[in-house]
This record gives sequence, C-alpha cells and structure tokens, in this order.
Amino acid sequence: MRKVLFVALTCMLAGVVLSAAGKVQPLNVKTGLWQVSMTTAMTGLPAIPPELQARLDQMTPEQRAQMEAMMKSRLGGTPQTSSYKKCVTKEELENNAFNKPDEKCNWTVVTSTGSDMEVKTASCTAGKNVGMMQTDVDLKIHVVDSENVQATMQLTSTGNGTTMKGNGTYTGKWLGATCPEGTN
Repeated sequence: MRKVLFVALTCMLAGVVLSAAGKVQPLNVKTGLWQVSMTTAMTGLPAIPPELQARLDQMTPEQRAQMEAMMKSRLGGTPQTSSYKKCVTKEELENNAFNKPDEKCNWTVVTSTGSDMEVKTASCTAGKNVGMMQTDVDLKIHVVDSENVQATMQLTSTGNGTTMKGNGTYTGKWLGATCPEGTN
C-alpha cells in the first residue's frame, strides 16, 4: 500500500505521461528539489498478522495498550501527516512516470493540461507484504504555479477477504534548482 502512495506522490511531480490518445500536455513544474507533504487516511486494513499478535501477547498491559492505540490511529482511518524531499529531474518529467517497469499498473490519463491532470488505474496489483490486492486509484493533480503543486488521491484495494479504502491530499513546494547529494 505504501508503494501505491509513493507512486502517486512521484506522479504528482512528474510532467509527461503517455496516454492511449498519445496527446498528453506536460505539467508545468520546475526541476530541482521539492518538499512534498502528505496527509493520508486508510480504513478497512487487514487484521493483525499472527506474528505481530504473538508479540503483542508478550507485552505488558501498558506496552500493549500503547501499541494498540498507535496501530488503531494508523490503521483506523485517522489521518497521518508526513513529508519528504524529492529531487525532480528533467528525465523524470520527460518519461512516463506513471507506468513503472516493476509495477503491474496501467495508468490512463483522463485529462491533461499544463496545470491540471487526472490519471486513473484499475486493477493495479499491489501489496506484496500483505498478500496481493487489486487496487484502483484516482489521482488529480493541480499546478498552482511552477513552484507549487496540489493533489488528491482516492484508492480502493480488495483482496485477502478485505476491502481497504484510502484518500490523501498532497502539496509540493519547489525549494531550489539544485539537489543535495543523496536526495532521490
């Protein structure tokens, strides 16, 4: 699931994507270092795996209560906020950023202008760590200006006897033309 969210975030800053019609307008964003902030919420996540349940059973009541509260917060639909820095290169903006060679997703561009893009994928296979799940994603990207981007994402994953739903809001802020060494 985290991989799907990462793909969505990477896509938020990418400019050129291939569509069936072959006519996609790149998003007008600058290359260089970006700060990406995201707030995501998931509901319907699978039950606690047996190996984690065994660890919980070995904790003191206080430790277990603290761990269960943290898990409930993260897995029970409570929004989680985080941020990271991302180096966006010209090559990323010129390549198909949605369809990665190691992904089993087929992204379709619904709309595309220099300031707005909507992309969707259906039956994207995700979730190697929790068993294979089929995931549908709808991502809408808006370029406020060449240094500020906003996006929203909704997803639904089904498999392993469960249905998970998630949504996210993202902001990207351009920090500068150069990227520190080691920034991806």
